[in-house]
Amino acid sequence: MKTGQYGWGWHSENKSTFTDKPILLDLGLVKLNLSKNMYSSPLDFASDVRLVFENAMLYNPKMDEVHGMAHQLLFYFEMLFRPIQAKLPTNQHVNEFSAVYEFD
Repeated sequence: MKTGQYGWGWHSENKSTFTDKPILLDLGLVKLNLSKNMYSSPLDFASDVRLVFENAMLYNPKMDEVHGMAHQLLFYFEMLFRPIQAKLPTNQHVNEFSAVYEFD
């Protein structure tokens, strides 16, 4: 994704949806964390991936190209992650669609 046509949109400072403090999180960092076994569960990994896309939607206007790409990629990620989540113990399931996710 980093080198694709839209790779430029996923390498920036994101802001936490709960505070105004910037956090450095992009898909490159998610990949690095994954390669270093920094995630204690698949849900932790999914949470970071969602945060990247949610922040892109939150901080870019709805009509912006980045917002649209993030919306599509979050939907695609959820579709791919659903079978993984289904294999987790039921006490580890979370709502796959965040509060930022919008259905069109």
